[in-house]
Amino acid sequence: MALRNTCCMLMVVLGLSFQAMASVVSNEIQTLEQQIGNIAHLDNWQEQKMAAEQLLNHPQLQLKQRFSLLQNMGNTAFSLGRYNDGIGYFKTLELAVEEQGDPLWLFKAIKMQGVGWYHAGGFSAAKIEYERALILAKNHSPAIEVAHIQNNLGLAYLKLHDLLNALSSFTEAHSLYQSHGNEQDEADIILNITGVYIRLLRYEKAETLLLKAIKLFDKLSDGRGMALAQANLGVIYTQTDRLEEARTFLQRAADYYEAANDVTFLSYEYTNLARVSIVLGEFERAEVEANFAVYYAEKSENLESMAQALHIRAQLDFVQGKIVSAIEAAQQSVEISLKLGGSLLANQSMSILALAKAAQGDTAQALSIMIEYNRVRSKLLNQALFKESEKYQKQFEEGELSQELAKLKQAQQLQELKSHQQQQLIWMGCLVVIFALLASVAWYRRSLERKAKLDLRHEVAQRTAELQKTADQLRNANQIKSQFLANISHEIRTPLTAILGYSENMLRENQHNVDLQEPLEVLHRQGVHLKELISDVLDLSKIEAEQLELEMTEFNVEALLTDITDMFHHPCMEKSLELIVDHRLETPYWVCLDYVRVKQVLINLLSNAIKFTKKGHVELIAEPSEEGLLFTVSDTGIGMPVSQLEKIFDYFQQGDNSITRRFGGSGLGLSLSQQLATMMGGTIRASSELHIGSRFSFWLPCQRLNASHYQTVSQQPSIGVSAMFSGEVLVAEDHDDNRVLFERILVQLGVKVESACNGREAVEKCLSSFPDLVLMDIQMPEMDGLEALKLLRQAGYEGPVYALTANVMEHEISYYLEYGFAGHLSKPIEHNKLVSVLHSELDEACDTPSHGEISIDMTDLRQSFASTLEQERYKLIDLWQDNDHDGLQYHCHKIAGAASVFGFTAIADIAKQFEQALKEQKSAQYQDLFLILCDELKVQAYSEQFDVTGV
Repeated sequence: MALRNTCCMLMVVLGLSFQAMASVVSNEIQTLEQQIGNIAHLDNWQEQKMAAEQLLNHPQLQLKQRFSLLQNMGNTAFSLGRYNDGIGYFKTLELAVEEQGDPLWLFKAIKMQGVGWYHAGGFSAAKIEYERALILAKNHSPAIEVAHIQNNLGLAYLKLHDLLNALSSFTEAHSLYQSHGNEQDEADIILNITGVYIRLLRYEKAETLLLKAIKLFDKLSDGRGMALAQANLGVIYTQTDRLEEARTFLQRAADYYEAANDVTFLSYEYTNLARVSIVLGEFERAEVEANFAVYYAEKSENLESMAQALHIRAQLDFVQGKIVSAIEAAQQSVEISLKLGGSLLANQSMSILALAKAAQGDTAQALSIMIEYNRVRSKLLNQALFKESEKYQKQFEEGELSQELAKLKQAQQLQELKSHQQQQLIWMGCLVVIFALLASVAWYRRSLERKAKLDLRHEVAQRTAELQKTADQLRNANQIKSQFLANISHEIRTPLTAILGYSENMLRENQHNVDLQEPLEVLHRQGVHLKELISDVLDLSKIEAEQLELEMTEFNVEALLTDITDMFHHPCMEKSLELIVDHRLETPYWVCLDYVRVKQVLINLLSNAIKFTKKGHVELIAEPSEEGLLFTVSDTGIGMPVSQLEKIFDYFQQGDNSITRRFGGSGLGLSLSQQLATMMGGTIRASSELHIGSRFSFWLPCQRLNASHYQTVSQQPSIGVSAMFSGEVLVAEDHDDNRVLFERILVQLGVKVESACNGREAVEKCLSSFPDLVLMDIQMPEMDGLEALKLLRQAGYEGPVYALTANVMEHEISYYLEYGFAGHLSKPIEHNKLVSVLHSELDEACDTPSHGEISIDMTDLRQSFASTLEQERYKLIDLWQDNDHDGLQYHCHKIAGAASVFGFTAIADIAKQFEQALKEQKSAQYQDLFLILCDELKVQAYSEQFDVTGV
């Protein structure tokens, strides 16, 4: 009995073990899938190769996963221009597939090897692989795939100067494209066929086809196809002595490849341009173009483009009398061409080599080369004729043999007919009956197949419609969710503002009431925390709605680290933690990034580190990394296991539920930080060990700016903020409060000020008083700043006019300077920049005070602007109801400028986003931004009533 119980227990334990093993295997497979997907996100190609090699040797890797991994690595290698690596991966895939006998995977592997060899310049190898792929395609692939392979094979033949086979392949591809292809296929095959006609010297036919192809590419908006066609036209015009037209078309093609960064085709086009310049006798220009051709050939590592570039280099050197250089370039071109199987280009380079040898006086060597040149040239010229004659002779011989066989068969059939006529009639009757039965069966099966196909087509269409409907529902649900989060967050801020305002007032009024102080502080602190959570939700909603924009500024990383240190010094002291800031950057280290968003990510990471650390230290390291900047935040806190680490970047997620109970938080900080890092092109990676601590690495791509420039700027003598000036300044500004503020600032600087509320009034006052300096707003009613500047210059005013605007994007500032403005001042005005402008344009007053700083009291102006927020909201509503988008754009610009001047940054930010959306006609964002701006105006107007703007 005891033995029986023991056996039962053993069976239960074994069953549980098998279940656990099955679970582990399933998790292992899922982990492998994730690892395969993560390879593409690694930093460089070497890391990707190492990771792939480890996975390929993994014992749990399934066959389909191996196929997919090899295919992904091959495609990635091709996209990086590493064709030899890519060919190797697809060759490995072919060997792995052959064992399984899967024709589709085998076809992909062989075809992609041909693609790799073609782009690497190995055209003979590419031809072999395409021919192998063509056999598989004819047996297992649809007709359109056969057409693509025929097209690729024709290109390989064309590169090898096998024109008859090239034309034959293109013709077969063209026939298939007419039945199964589209207009893009039609345009591509016509373009390829013209390559054959150009090499056959049939330029008129080739030109006609190219003009047809250009019309098709223009209709398809295919820039690359247009560039290829233009390049071929340039070659035709070069050969037919239309050199200026040739240069025009070749330059257009080169401009496209320059924009597309296609270095291989850039080498070809600069080779062709150099050939035109040599014919025109423009040798200096040809020198530059030939150098570009060689440079881009080296950069692309394409042997064929290098052979052609060296050939034209040899021509140019020979014409300029550089015989030694010409011989060296020609020999290199011959060697590369023969290696690639391109006997035509090798033959052409041999002619240059022969001429150069003769110029050196080595006539024997020159004669030997010329004999070989003539032999190869004759072979090339007669090769097509030989193939045609062999073809016709073979057809003739086959025809005579067929006639003799036909006569013998006819005599034999007559003899058999006479001797077996009765027997044939009997067999004929049997065959008729059998064929009738077979036809009936075939008709019945065809009917069943037709019905099954119709049912399947109907089912597929129905299922596709259901999936499309589900996708639309999910998309709409996601949009509704984002809009709901944005709207409800703003709605919550309205009562929250009142709560914070009253709690702030009650704290001030009850400073000596100990019983009320503690609950009021809790109320205020939790209200501030709720406000921060709402801001995080709004940022996430903006990111999902693609409304959050980065504001790139130039700043010193040392200043950022100092700011961060000051912010977290006190919280660390309260918890007796050591705050370590390790600065490993050269000094100074200037970068161009979004300062606010970088700081926001670092604050989130350091806040988490301090929150989850009871003792020890929190460390922030800043150091240069490969093509970027790396921040590392580490702590000696509670740490996390791997299972919790995988979900910390998800929305509203923390390590586990106990984290929320013990430490608080919504789980939005890390998810928001990851979203912001992704927007800036960076990454955040985490590692942790339970009870040991955590480590977060925040990497951003950036370039260190020219440190000497900033050192020079910092060493320039500064102008005192108390400097006084003499002169007259005209301020053109349409917003009343802004205008009064600018007048107040300038008067305190000793300047005589005259103001105008629009562009027309500014022109009139400027031409009547001729001030020493004009500060001109850009967007104003009746006449904008650009038109006003144009009229002033036409009327003879030559004084300096500075653009005064909230538009601070680089391209906008560059446009203003190119238009004729002497400089630019942004709103809100930076006092030191204004003083610098006055110093450069006006005279300093003799009675400049020697001490004290200018202090501008703008409390009344801020209150005046705040009192108009409700009116601005009503104006927005009226413009929205009238569907006046131009009016909305102008009004948003006006609100953004004034709000930024008086410190209402939230209003300014949303107004700028709404203005930009209206400029770019992003109608899908109009309603959300309109509602958010109206809500923000309402919230800020309500907030000013309680004076909590400093909270």
